[in-house]
Amino acid sequence: MDKYNLLDCTLRDGGYINKWAYSDEAIIDIIRNLIDAGLDFLEVGYINPEGNVGNSTQFNSIERIEEYLPKDRKNCIFLAMADVQQFSIKSLTQHTGRSIEGIRIVFYKYQVKEALELAKAVKAMGYRLFMQPMVTIDYSIDEYAKLVQNIDKLNPDAVSIVDSFGYMLKEDFRRYFRVLDNLLGEEVIIGFHSHNNMNLAFITAQDILEYKTSRRLIIDSSLYGIGRGAGNLNTELIANYYNMTLGNKYNIKLILDLIGRHIMPIYKQRAWGYSPYLFITGLYHYHPNYAGYLLEEHSEVTVSQFLEFLKTIPEEMKTKCRKQYVLEKWNEFLGEKHI
Repeated sequence: MDKYNLLDCTLRDGGYINKWAYSDEAIIDIIRNLIDAGLDFLEVGYINPEGNVGNSTQFNSIERIEEYLPKDRKNCIFLAMADVQQFSIKSLTQHTGRSIEGIRIVFYKYQVKEALELAKAVKAMGYRLFMQPMVTIDYSIDEYAKLVQNIDKLNPDAVSIVDSFGYMLKEDFRRYFRVLDNLLGEEVIIGFHSHNNMNLAFITAQDILEYKTSRRLIIDSSLYGIGRGAGNLNTELIANYYNMTLGNKYNIKLILDLIGRHIMPIYKQRAWGYSPYLFITGLYHYHPNYAGYLLEEHSEVTVSQFLEFLKTIPEEMKTKCRKQYVLEKWNEFLGEKHI
């Protein structure tokens, strides 16, 4: 493993765009070619006991994933994500070496207790442990330090700084990085997962590749940036930037071929990427689904209306978002004649 490593999360985060409906052939082709392109880590999807059997990257078991993985993995490490809301300790099976090597546990601030219990079970079952505290910037530095100390007791492989809502500056990354660097064991990898609501993902990723540290680092990305909200850091961009600045490591042609075969057809059906609506959610620290859910049902909403609408959302609900709640609040907004 190199000092700087790229993790492609197309099959997992990209599923927010196509409801994880990748064909079996596409899953196998994407995995095979990303390995050949030199990617260091691949996140192949979610482990969800309620997931589908076939043609989906919502896998109903860890064993199911094995069917998609090639025998020759080269130096690539395979991971899947477990959401504490969807995955329970009862669903864990013993690591066999034939399926994924590690599990990434994703959790909100209010789910820390459940996440740590799941993390203990993941380690006990023989998997590599990767921790993903969502909306990292929601934690005060003291709160984050306490979390990191508890995670470090479990001997994780990696802990990521997660910019779930796409508004972290590189200075924010450095603040949380210092906490991790000071409190984690020397062998623990530090990762970065970003979203592109304010077009900051590539800027921060470039800074990370120039960061002076003895730590091994992981940067998450996806093909053409496919992912929730405005999408993620683009694999093709950060891989090419790595090649230009640190040495030729990643095969850009194979990455672009995958985009052409599998990602552009999805984009033509449902586009993602930067928009002024998502910029506003990032600027004022709202969940990006306030834009997604509202525009899904009311495409006529103007940028100015959306900005005024967000001002009616209570502070405690800014980072909590359900579609029914958004539409109810919109109807209230209309009833108060704010348009």
